[in-house]
Amino acid sequence: MNGLDMAQELTCRLRGHWRRSQAEPLWGRSAILVLPRVLPSDAEARLPHRAPWCLGRESLERLLINLSDIARLVCLGTALQPHHDPQARIALTFDAGWRSTLEVAMPLLAHYAIPASVFLSTGWLRHPRGCWRLTIGEGLWEGHGARHIHDTLADAGLPLPPLPPASPDTAYSRALARYLTQLERQDPRRLAAVADYLHGELGHAPHNLDPFSIRRLEHEGLVRFGWRGVGLNDLEPLDDDAVRGQVKRARKELAQLCREPLPVFAYPDRQPSPRLRRLVSQCGVSMALAGQGGWLSPRSDPLALPRIPLTQPLAQSPGRLFDYLLGQL
Repeated sequence: MNGLDMAQELTCRLRGHWRRSQAEPLWGRSAILVLPRVLPSDAEARLPHRAPWCLGRESLERLLINLSDIARLVCLGTALQPHHDPQARIALTFDAGWRSTLEVAMPLLAHYAIPASVFLSTGWLRHPRGCWRLTIGEGLWEGHGARHIHDTLADAGLPLPPLPPASPDTAYSRALARYLTQLERQDPRRLAAVADYLHGELGHAPHNLDPFSIRRLEHEGLVRFGWRGVGLNDLEPLDDDAVRGQVKRARKELAQLCREPLPVFAYPDRQPSPRLRRLVSQCGVSMALAGQGGWLSPRSDPLALPRIPLTQPLAQSPGRLFDYLLGQL
């Protein structure tokens, strides 16, 4: 850590302490955090094309320790109940069901006996591939089959990627991040079709949890599963019938998979519109989680309960973490 980073860290820590002394105390407070995909190392997660949506193992462990200093880490159901404890209650959630969550995060949660909830995109359970971002982005980063990826994208009429240098470095990772952001504006169905084809061609391992792993995690007791929809894409662009169909189908598939699925839905959308809330309610859902927000309050809409998203820079720094969480009050 250089001098500037140390100064910023100290500023965040002091500001966090000041805000904590000035703001309403955490007595009786509860929050739901949403954590990103977890990778085996911080060095892997810090690369520019991964950093916005990944967390390293070391950072996750530091986060669990730092959160335990200021709150009780509890299951989702406990966090949703009103309380008058002097310590805040915080529930941890993961979205989509990444395989790395099983391989990296779950052993840490078991070590510290911390419960968590995972919200699954149930369409992955029958599908060999993961998301297009991983298939295309990681395929280009690893370099194996990069020319094949380039040609497939060209044939599909999609923007062409930067081909990797002999030794991929941070500069290439930055270029890859810009390219993946460019792809986000393309037709999601075309991207999914390209990813389907490339996943088999490149021989990638599945990105998502399999049914056996889900049942094993549920049986072990620390993790419970809710549903998030069939695919990874937002629901907002879909028509009313398609939204209702996804919510009902995913709920039915989760009920067939888990013995005690959570009665809670998580929107793929960061902030669900009034239309989405109405459609989800029509499917018999009484409690649903948004992708962003602050601490829970009596005024929170049960069909759009707020969650606080965390990133690697926040997880790595107690000062930034405290300042960020207190700023959500």
